[in-house]
Amino acid sequence: MKKIFALIFIFSNLNMFSQIINIEDMNGSSPNGVYYKDINNLLDPYVGTWVYSSPTDTLKIKLRKVIRAPFINNSYEDLIVGEYQYIKNGIEKINTLNSFNTNYPMQIAHYVNGNRILENHNIPKCNYCNPNEKRLRLILVEPLSQWGADLNLRLIVVNGQPALEVYKWGTPPPARVEGDPTTGHANPIIEIGANFIMIKQ
Repeated sequence: MKKIFALIFIFSNLNMFSQIINIEDMNGSSPNGVYYKDINNLLDPYVGTWVYSSPTDTLKIKLRKVIRAPFINNSYEDLIVGEYQYIKNGIEKINTLNSFNTNYPMQIAHYVNGNRILENHNIPKCNYCNPNEKRLRLILVEPLSQWGADLNLRLIVVNGQPALEVYKWGTPPPARVEGDPTTGHANPIIEIGANFIMIKQ
């Protein structure tokens, strides 16, 4: 009887690992029981601490890679997750860094997360990227306002240091519920332009 259970366990695992889909081939569908794997390790160069700084604003984002994070429909995915700190005119407006190492049941609960690989033809297009260059799209969410933004990240080098060329585009905040001050804010808290550079620390 033990041998039968062992064989069932082995075949179940073989079946699970035979349904591997490269994250580069994710198309928005969610088949049951697959593993979206970073086969070519495209997520690895984004891991680390990245900082944007100007006379008025500082944005620090810490990113890490999660392997086989639980996903919808009994699936798994390799994923970049992270947390961040935003300072405006010397005043800290947002700081979620203390949750950086938290392992949530669903890792997309982190305020920065994603694994969408972008090619040159993907929107927004990159007319000056190399022909086979890949970019990464992450989602950043503000804890209080629930305002969200897509961060399209392009790996570059600035003065010999690894850097990210960031294109940020936002999604509208949720509607405010009348009389409830905890729901949606009219404007995002992070006041940084759409294009900026982050340097790896």
